[in-house]
Amino acid sequence: MAATSPQNPTLAQIDHAHGHDQSGHIRTYWKVFTSLAIFTAIEYFYAQIFASSFAVLVLGLMTWAIIKAVLVGLYFMHLKYEGKWVYAMLVPAGVLACVLVLALTPDIAMQPVVDMNAVDDDTEDAPSPSRITGPAISSTAPAATPAHAEVKH
Repeated sequence: MAATSPQNPTLAQIDHAHGHDQSGHIRTYWKVFTSLAIFTAIEYFYAQIFASSFAVLVLGLMTWAIIKAVLVGLYFMHLKYEGKWVYAMLVPAGVLACVLVLALTPDIAMQPVVDMNAVDDDTEDAPSPSRITGPAISSTAPAATPAHAEVKH
C-alpha cells in the first residue's frame, strides 16, 4: 500500500481538504439510476406498442439502449470526467463494431431458409433439399422456373 504524505495526498484527502461533500455525487447517481429505470419502463411499453412493426421496434429499442449506455458510461464509468484522449479509444472501437456487423450481414442473410412445417418422411434429423427454399432474401430474387416446366421461346 502506498504511503500518503502532504506532498502526495489521496483523492479522498483532497476532497476532504477542499470541503467536497459526497452527498452531491450520491444524488447524481440516484438521478441517473432513476433515469435508467424510467427508460427501461419506456422500452417495455414501447416494445408492447410497436411489436407488429419489426423495423420500428428495433430502431426504437436501439435508440433507447444507446441513450442508456451513454448514461452508464458517462456517470458510472466516470467517462464524463476523463480527458479528450478517451475518444481516441472509443471512436475506433465503435467504427470497428460497425464494420464487423456490416461484414457479417451477407453471411447471415444468405443462409438457406428451412421450412420447418414441411413433412419429410425420409428423415427427421436433417432438412432434405426439397425443404430448403433458398437464401433468406429470396423475396428480391426472380422467381425460378420449375425443372419440369416447359420453356417456350
